[in-house]
Amino acid sequence: MALNKNQAIFSFADKFYHSNLYIAIVTLIGVLGFVFRLEIYAIYVVGIIAAIGWVVCRDLLPTFIAMMIISMTPLARYNSGSYFANIYYIAIPIGLALIARPFVFRPRNIRFGEFFIPTLSVAIAITLGGLFHISFKEYFTMPAIYYVIGLGFGQLLINVVLESNVQQNADHTIYLSKMMVGVGVMGICMVLSTYIKNFDLIGSYKLREILQWGNNLSNNLLISMPFAFYLACKQQKFGWVYFIIGLLQYAAIVLGLSRGGIIFATISFPFAILAAIICAKKNRKSFIWVTIVCFAAAIIIALVFFLPQIKKLVSGLEISGKEVRVSLYGLAWRNFKKYPIFGAGLAYNPNIYYRPKPMCLYWYHSTLFQVLGSLGVVGVIAYSIQAFYRARALLRVKCRFNLFVAITMLGFAGYSMVNVGYFVPLPNMAILTMLFILVDRNNNYLKKNPKLLEQEFIFNKKLKNKII
Repeated sequence: MALNKNQAIFSFADKFYHSNLYIAIVTLIGVLGFVFRLEIYAIYVVGIIAAIGWVVCRDLLPTFIAMMIISMTPLARYNSGSYFANIYYIAIPIGLALIARPFVFRPRNIRFGEFFIPTLSVAIAITLGGLFHISFKEYFTMPAIYYVIGLGFGQLLINVVLESNVQQNADHTIYLSKMMVGVGVMGICMVLSTYIKNFDLIGSYKLREILQWGNNLSNNLLISMPFAFYLACKQQKFGWVYFIIGLLQYAAIVLGLSRGGIIFATISFPFAILAAIICAKKNRKSFIWVTIVCFAAAIIIALVFFLPQIKKLVSGLEISGKEVRVSLYGLAWRNFKKYPIFGAGLAYNPNIYYRPKPMCLYWYHSTLFQVLGSLGVVGVIAYSIQAFYRARALLRVKCRFNLFVAITMLGFAGYSMVNVGYFVPLPNMAILTMLFILVDRNNNYLKKNPKLLEQEFIFNKKLKNKII
C-alpha cells in the first residue's frame, strides 16, 4: 500500500512539473518579483519549487524554466549587491535537495552521450587557458576559478547529469518550447513594465541607462524567441497565440535597446517567421495576416505617437569605431599573438579599457576574441570541435525542431560575437548543453519512428525521410 502511495505521489509530481500550470506559476512568480521589486522573494520561491522538483521528479528538464526565470528576475538590480546579501541562503534547500535526490532516485546507468567529447575538449581548453602565463595565485582566485570550473569540467558534469537524468520523451520538444515561451512572456513583461513606469523618459538617454540590462535580456530572448514560432506551427489550436508571443518577443528585444540584440534579432527573426509560415499546415494564412497587421500597427503607432523619441533612440544606438569593444578586440588579438598556444587565460585582467564588475571576468565581449585572447589555438580547436558536433546533430535529421534550434543558434551565437553569451556558465551554457541533448534525443526518436519523421519533412518532398 505504501509503495502504491509513493508511486501515486511521484506520478502526480511528474505530471505537475511537466504541466502548463507549473510553467505558468514559475513565470508569474518571476514577473511579480520583477514588477514589484520583490526579486529576492521570487528567487527564493522559484528556487524552492525547483529544489522540491529534484526530489519528487526524476526528469531534470523542468529545472530549466526555474533557472532562466531566476536569472532574469534580478536584472534590474544591476550593481545592487547589498540587496542580495541574503541570497546565499537559497543554497540550503538546494543543497538538501541535491543530497536527498540520490536516495530518492537511485542513479541509473551513467550516460555520456553524443556531446561528451566536444564538451570535454572545451573543458580541457578552458582549464589550460593561460598555462605558463598566469600565476598559481591568479588562477585560483575568484571569480576566475568559478568561470574555469563552470565553463570547463563543471559543464562536462552538467552534460553527464542531464544525459543520465533527462528522460526520453516524445513530447520533450513541445515541453521545452513551452518553457521557452514562459521565458519569452517574462521578458515581454519586464520590458513593458519598465516602459510603463518610465513613460515620461521615452526617447531620453536616461531610459537607456535604466535598460542597461537589455543586453542580458537579449541573450535569453534570442534563445527563447524561435520556440514560440515552433509551437505556432506545431499547435494548430492555439498556434496564432504562440505566433503573437514570438512577435512580441522581437518587440521586447528592440525596446530593450541592446544594439547587438537588435541587430541579431533582426537577422534571426525573419527566418523564424518564414519557417513558421512554411512549416504550418492550417494556420499559414493566419500567420501571414497577423504579421502584416502587427507590423502595420507598430509602424503607424510609432510614426504617429513616438517619432521624435524614435529619432533620439536611433541616434543613441549608433555604433562608433572608437568604442571600447574595438579596443578590447585589438587587445585580444595582441594576447593571441603573444600567447598563441594557451592564451592569456580567464584570470587575465589588465585593468584597461574595461573594468569588470564583482564576480565578472575580464570579457573581450566577443566569443571569437575571448577564445583567441584567453584560450589560444587550443581553445580555437576545442570550440571548433564543439561547433562541428552541434552542426552535425542539427543536420542529421530534417525536422522542424532542428530548424528552429538552428535559428536560435543563429541569433544567440551571432549576438555572442559582440557580447559575452558563450562565457556565462549559468544559465546560458547549461541551456545550450540541455538543448543539444534534446536535439540528439529527438533525432534518435524520429529515426526509430519513420511515420513521425514523414510528418516532419521540410520544404521539399524529395527530402522526405532523408537522414544525413
